[in-house]
Amino acid sequence: MISPLRNLSHPFKLPSNIIYFHDWRYVHHGTHSTGWRNQEGEWLRIWSADPVPPLRHDPGYMPMGIRLRAKPAIKSDPILLAGEDEGFIFAGVMMHDEERYRWWYESMPAEHITSDKYAMGDSSYVRYAESDDGQAWRFPSLGQIERKGTKENNIVYGPPIIDAIGLHGPCVFKDPSAPPEERYKMLHTGHLTPEMKAQYLKERPDEVGSLNTGDRWDGLFGVVSPDGISWTPLPDPLVAQISDTHNVCEYDPVLGQYVAYVRNHFFARRTIGRSSSEDFRRLPLSEDLFWPGTLEEPYDLWYTAAKTKMPGTTDYHIMFPLRWRLIDDSFSFVLAASPDNILWSYVPGDVVCEPGDGGDWVAGAVAPGVGMVNLPGNKMGIPIVGSPEPHKHLRQPPHGHMAWATWPRGRLVGLEAPVEGSFRTFPLETEKRSIHLNFKTPPGGYVQVQANDRRYQPLPGRSFDDCDWLIGDQIDRQVSWKGETDLGYEAGQPLSLSFRLRCAELYSIEFK
Repeated sequence: MISPLRNLSHPFKLPSNIIYFHDWRYVHHGTHSTGWRNQEGEWLRIWSADPVPPLRHDPGYMPMGIRLRAKPAIKSDPILLAGEDEGFIFAGVMMHDEERYRWWYESMPAEHITSDKYAMGDSSYVRYAESDDGQAWRFPSLGQIERKGTKENNIVYGPPIIDAIGLHGPCVFKDPSAPPEERYKMLHTGHLTPEMKAQYLKERPDEVGSLNTGDRWDGLFGVVSPDGISWTPLPDPLVAQISDTHNVCEYDPVLGQYVAYVRNHFFARRTIGRSSSEDFRRLPLSEDLFWPGTLEEPYDLWYTAAKTKMPGTTDYHIMFPLRWRLIDDSFSFVLAASPDNILWSYVPGDVVCEPGDGGDWVAGAVAPGVGMVNLPGNKMGIPIVGSPEPHKHLRQPPHGHMAWATWPRGRLVGLEAPVEGSFRTFPLETEKRSIHLNFKTPPGGYVQVQANDRRYQPLPGRSFDDCDWLIGDQIDRQVSWKGETDLGYEAGQPLSLSFRLRCAELYSIEFK
């Protein structure tokens, strides 16, 4: 689809009143200030019928000495181990919702994964837990689904409701556009019954995933709930395509669409696909988004998407593509970012979380769950699952160690000036009167800020020379100029910010 941001020109309005450096969207690139001068210093036109004199290139303003780097995660100790009744648990979905942490995770029955009768996606459960601090978890007895003769468990969805179609890779999300009875939704993969297959072929003969051959067809199914606890399945598959992975779905209020990230295949390689629709009852076949290109090794495959957003924002979409490295059968994940939930790019820095450095529980593989949340102690994180063995290695139930992958609050990507660097933003529209920086420098480094008008001229009293020292490790430092914190711009007018950095990392600029 065409991005609603295409052809957008500055001054740019900040939807979330914050700039994260996940990409270059607000960093001025220098066009219109670069050109060629003659020996007298005059700018020359591009075309001339006269002989070309000696010229020198004048780049004018240009961002210099800076780069973007994704920051590695810190793995916590395990916060949940698979129980004796569980064969394997998956990282699931995390929300900070209704003033508590809410966690939906997939649980595969132990007796099923050791039986030839069941295949992946045949009979998983969705379990629920909640916490006040993200560390001490409650597993309430919900009385929803019977297992082994009792409903005294924390299962919210699964057999026998899904016996006919199966369940794997569920994603729970909250839909602000829905009526109360459908406020929560779930997307999962399963199998079409013969009746479903016949009806689907009658209604949508041209929307069948290429790997759906033979008698057994896979599809993506929807479920709805008023509270995330009591669930009702939708009667028909959303689309007939194979996606035997941890799927992701959300409602995007900017696009006015449901956006799903699922498994695709391209040239016999596993890829990440994207599908979107205005109706949760029907998704089109997904289109390939990421495939293992020339920056990956020939034995690399993309496995899951783990798409989420930075907490408190509508415009900072992030994804943790899970890379399956066949050469050693390992899982690790990287970082990708998007300004609009449509156009994506990788963030430099390679792997942000990998196995092998967090103890035996994560020696073989680590996989991301869905949902970036702020955590106590100025941290943020996503759920992960670790395994002592590699992906396809022989294992025994119970299996799976749940933990956090964390970063200092807001520090997912750094704009780095390893020595000295400078840049300025495009003109911005805001009603806020001050800025707070998240940054880090050694004792000999610094950050300086200048507030400019829309023509990039310094505002009175807000120049680099007026800026008070910004040094150290500061997650939320208000900027001041000779003690004054007001940005000094005229109300209703755009402003730009210029930065000088030495041996510094800048993570965000928040307007307050």
